[in-house]
Amino acid sequence: PIVRLEDRTIAGFEALVRWDHPREGRLMPQDFLAIAEETGLIVDLGVYVMDRTARELEAWQAALDVDPPIFASVNVSSRQLIRHDLLHDVKTVLSRRRILPGTLKLEITESLVMENPEYAAQMLSRIRDLGAGFSLDDFGTGYSSLSYLKRLPLDQLKIDQSFVRDVLDDPDDAAIVRTILTLAQSLDLTVVAEGVETRGQRDFLALNGCRQFQGYLFGRPSPSMDDFTPLL
Repeated sequence: PIVRLEDRTIAGFEALVRWDHPREGRLMPQDFLAIAEETGLIVDLGVYVMDRTARELEAWQAALDVDPPIFASVNVSSRQLIRHDLLHDVKTVLSRRRILPGTLKLEITESLVMENPEYAAQMLSRIRDLGAGFSLDDFGTGYSSLSYLKRLPLDQLKIDQSFVRDVLDDPDDAAIVRTILTLAQSLDLTVVAEGVETRGQRDFLALNGCRQFQGYLFGRPSPSMDDFTPLL
C-alpha cells in the first residue's frame, strides 16, 4: 500500500509479483524475473500483471467514492517498453476495465528511460494519451538527464529506499532526499518515499514535504487488497 500523510489512508497500491512454485515454495522477483527477461516471457507476464491490477483497481474504484481516486501502479520492463506492442497492450487493458484516467500508473526506472530517451518520451506520451499515468521509480539511482525529466509525462517520482534507509544518519542521503522533494515540488509531481520502516524516517520525510509513503511501517505485501480494508 501507498499511504497518505494527511489522514493515514491508502492513496494507492503497487502490484508486486511472486511465484508460488510447486516445489520451491514462494519465489521472490530476483529469483525469476531475469530468466523471464531472457526468455521473453516477461512480456506475457507484464500484460497479465497489468490486466490483473486493472481488474482489482476497477473493483476498488466501484466500491470507493474518494477524491482523489485510488490508484494502482505496475512495473514496466525494458522489453515491454521497447516493444511497440506496449501501446496496444495498454489500450487493450484500459478498454476492458472501467477505471478513472491516470489511475493505472506504469512504473518505469530512470535507467530504463535513458536507454533511449527520445523513444521513451514519445512512447510514454502516446500511452499517456490512452489514459494511463506514469511514475518514475528508483529516482536518483540512475544517470538521467534533468532535461529529459521535464519532457516525460510523469505524475509521480518515487524516492529509492537506498536513500530513505539511512536518511537519519547519513547527511548525504538526507541532502539528496531534500533535493528530490524540492525538485518534485517545482515540477508539480507527487512524491512517494519507498522503504519507510520507522517513524523517524516518516517524520523526516514529512517535515521536508513528502506526503505519500510506502514501506513496512504502513503494511507488507498481501495477495488481497481486502487485507487493507481497515486503512481505506
